[in-house]
Amino acid sequence: MVWLLMIIYLGGDPTSVVDVKIVDSFHSEQHCVERLQSIYKQAKKEGLPIPKSSNLGCTLFKRRIM
Repeated sequence: MVWLLMIIYLGGDPTSVVDVKIVDSFHSEQHCVERLQSIYKQAKKEGLPIPKSSNLGCTLFKRRIM
């Protein structure tokens, strides 16, 4: 299984999505969360907050081979 670190760009209303990008992939949830936390820390340190119109998160990608 693979964990994906994704960023979702939201539109004007709460249910519209403008774009979705996969930032990185990981083999464990822990590594994905650690990278996510480092992105937020770096943004805060550099004075560049994550825009409220975007959402970052880790999600599990299950792939089945038929």
